[in-house]
Amino acid sequence: MKSIACPALVLVLLASCVVQAQTPINQSRAVNTDARIEVSNIKGSISVRGWDKAEVAISGTLGAGAKGLTIDGDGASLRIKVEPPTSKGWFSWAADTAMGDTTLELKVPRNAAMKIESVSANVDLGEVNGRSLSVDSVSGKLRLDSGAAELDIDSVSGDVEIHGKASKSHVETVSGNIRSRGLTGETGFETVSGDIDVDNGDYRRLSAESVSGDLELRGAPSADADISIESMSGDVHLRLPETISAKLQASTFSGDIRSDFGTSKSPDHGPGSNLEVTLGSGSAKVRIETFSGDIEIRKP
Repeated sequence: MKSIACPALVLVLLASCVVQAQTPINQSRAVNTDARIEVSNIKGSISVRGWDKAEVAISGTLGAGAKGLTIDGDGASLRIKVEPPTSKGWFSWAADTAMGDTTLELKVPRNAAMKIESVSANVDLGEVNGRSLSVDSVSGKLRLDSGAAELDIDSVSGDVEIHGKASKSHVETVSGNIRSRGLTGETGFETVSGDIDVDNGDYRRLSAESVSGDLELRGAPSADADISIESMSGDVHLRLPETISAKLQASTFSGDIRSDFGTSKSPDHGPGSNLEVTLGSGSAKVRIETFSGDIEIRKP
């Protein structure tokens, strides 16, 4: 009897796990067209698309081990959270190993402000153009196509890809690569070992910092733009308009400087080189500094 009952019990348990892993999600809530929407998913994926309804529609599947899906708030502010097995506060950073993948698919008003948190969940967002977009992730990949006015993106090891026209943005990773297109106004990028590849629109301020990652920076700086770039060992490649008016300063301790704007000088004794030149009226400011990374400043 035991030889029959035990396999049967195993099959029942396995079937129960499969059912739990595939628990469907089908919820909706009425909200304001400019509501603030917060989404939290530890493991799996988060997909968000904007639409022309004053409503949030939530679909997908709840992963095995999750306690459930919590939805609370009102028309002005809605919070959606995948509950981990043991929850400590709004967001648990240590529960992903005890959970299966949860797939969240959201449709939100196009003008909604979004805040998204994940540990290892990938995030894919598009057609959402609210006042702000904030994403906090550990290892999930982020693909964001948004017309939000303000962006605040923080990732540890996941790569970040952004398409947008935000007038104020800050993007930070530890080891993840950053790829950004179209941002304007005030832009800031930071990484430790990830590469930064930026093609801005019209911008007034560009700040980029790296320890060992390379930086590739392009865009259309304003007449009074402020550009500040720092790197320890990563190489810097900056593209500037041929007709730019700026005070350009570049220095490296042991790297090389190659520039279409002025000629760099090296000390008589010791490594490194410096470049200092005024272009046109000198209305913009460009400062580049590396320790061992090379600096390349080119026309488009």
